[in-house]
Amino acid sequence: MRILALSDIHIDYDENRQWIADLSDSDYKADVLLLAGDVSHKFDQLMRVISHLRGKFYKLFFVPGNHDLWIRAENWTDSVHKFNAIIDFCRKNDISIQPESVPNAGKRRLTIYPLFSWYTEPQEGEDTLYWHKPGEDPQNRMWSDNYFISWPNSVSPFHPVTYFTHLNESMMNVNPQGRVITFSHFIPRQEMMFNEFPPIIDMEKIKKYDRNPRFNFSRVAGSSLIDQQLRRLQSSIHVYGHQHINRDREVEGVRYLSHALGYPNERKRGMLRGIQNGLKTVLEI
Repeated sequence: MRILALSDIHIDYDENRQWIADLSDSDYKADVLLLAGDVSHKFDQLMRVISHLRGKFYKLFFVPGNHDLWIRAENWTDSVHKFNAIIDFCRKNDISIQPESVPNAGKRRLTIYPLFSWYTEPQEGEDTLYWHKPGEDPQNRMWSDNYFISWPNSVSPFHPVTYFTHLNESMMNVNPQGRVITFSHFIPRQEMMFNEFPPIIDMEKIKKYDRNPRFNFSRVAGSSLIDQQLRRLQSSIHVYGHQHINRDREVEGVRYLSHALGYPNERKRGMLRGIQNGLKTVLEI
């Protein structure tokens, strides 16, 4: 058995949809896939693809990403309404969205915890992963969530990070069996965003290579509350997505890794290391 990782498959692109369709129907029957969000903003497409993937693997774990909660010409009250519909579908179709022990792990007992998550923008709290970028747009006006995510209207402001973190709290009392692996869509700590940390700001490189100099990804990257929760669970490996930059590194005793399919143009430019070899093996049992 292998524990495998993948995220950000964005199957609204024909090439990505074909990439998923071409995954073997037989090679992964003994394996577990952690799918760390961003399948499609179209509900019917998302349901179809995760059902298709469920048939290829021994077990499929899933957490939604921000694209999965977009509302575009669909009949949803808000993004929480859509989130609940996705979770309900997963429960009814044997797609794991709660902590579970992997029964075939043998003596190396293993528990996998999906962590629901969101990002904290710099003005919203100390758990933000924000890092200043010279020349950035403080409103991040090119960020699509600003237009396609809709939170519930209520008397008090709705805080998505608080909402999703609270959902995870109900799972914290599940006693893990042996080793723990966690995964989330969003990034758990600042180090994961950069090749080196603290990052060196090179204005010449920004001018030469940055395709979106006004966009600052760190504003919408994730939350340090994710890291707090995974460490409370004593996770040894954490899988994440969202940034479309594939990494595998250890920080303070935890191995963090991402393995995104990303957009076709990103793969053509060689931005996604390792994806040409297929799924990422997190652990072999």
